[in-house]
Amino acid sequence: MRYAIFSDLHDNQHGLAAVLADAKQHAVDQFVYLGDVGRDPTLFLALQKRNIPCTFGNWEVSGWQRLPATLAAWVGAWPALIRHGEAIFCHATPDIPAAATTTAATAVYMANGVGWMTLFPRLNRNEEARWAALAVLETLDARVAFHGHTHVQEVYGWVEDEQAQRRLWAFNAPSEFHLEQGNLVAPNRYLVGVGSAGAPDDGPQLRYAIYDDATKQVVLQRL
Repeated sequence: MRYAIFSDLHDNQHGLAAVLADAKQHAVDQFVYLGDVGRDPTLFLALQKRNIPCTFGNWEVSGWQRLPATLAAWVGAWPALIRHGEAIFCHATPDIPAAATTTAATAVYMANGVGWMTLFPRLNRNEEARWAALAVLETLDARVAFHGHTHVQEVYGWVEDEQAQRRLWAFNAPSEFHLEQGNLVAPNRYLVGVGSAGAPDDGPQLRYAIYDDATKQVVLQRL
């Protein structure tokens, strides 16, 4: 299956239309949205109308109750994580507490004084959070986590070399690559920041990712 994975629209109607149109040209089978829609109910309705699976972002946790009642009920039930095969989809990190299962549950959880950056770290700025996210992939035996939140397209990989030394590497190019299988002791794990389809921080182009779970190909799209 070919997935189009996008995030962080932040009320950008054009961003949604651009992703939908571009992904259609690439024969995508399934869209997945990773949170932070914004405040515009029509964008939520557009996602709902198309039956696009969504994970909650920090904006949904803080703002879902301000939506119209029917939309609030739907958004309040968005999960923290979606998993398909070897891939996990999430907003900021797959390292999510057990109590933060849905948007509504996470709002209650955070009311006890949990900090926003604790639950929603920026993986491009926080190495400790990157290692924690990769550890979750190892525990769940997942190959890759696709995330938003950073508004930057960037890829991190966990590599174990011949001397069993573990290291992280990062790149923001090439725009197309395959998830390579590591050794049997510690297969490579990947964190893929899909970028922002509404308010990118890494240039003017809107961004999202395409993932083919059969060929393990990842394409970082820039519109």
